[in-house]
Amino acid sequence: MKKQWVGLLAVGLFLVFTQACGPKMASQETLNQIQECEAAYQSATAKKAQLEKQIATLKGQIPQLQQELQKLESERDSLKAWLDLLEQGY
Repeated sequence: MKKQWVGLLAVGLFLVFTQACGPKMASQETLNQIQECEAAYQSATAKKAQLEKQIATLKGQIPQLQQELQKLESERDSLKAWLDLLEQGY
């Protein structure tokens, strides 16, 4: 008799635990949040790719701009030298 009760109790506990721990359906709110997160992720990924392209373009312009800067600095120095000569009474 005692073994039957223990067996029934074990089966009952097994059923309770398997039902309580089983898979559950996600609510519509949770599904909507997941879709929003996926959309935000895709948007962020696209924005990242766009910004990486922009960075590559700007990095490509650096040598040209540095060359132009050197040219302008040279022109500035030349004009300053002429100004100094003019101020001294050429």
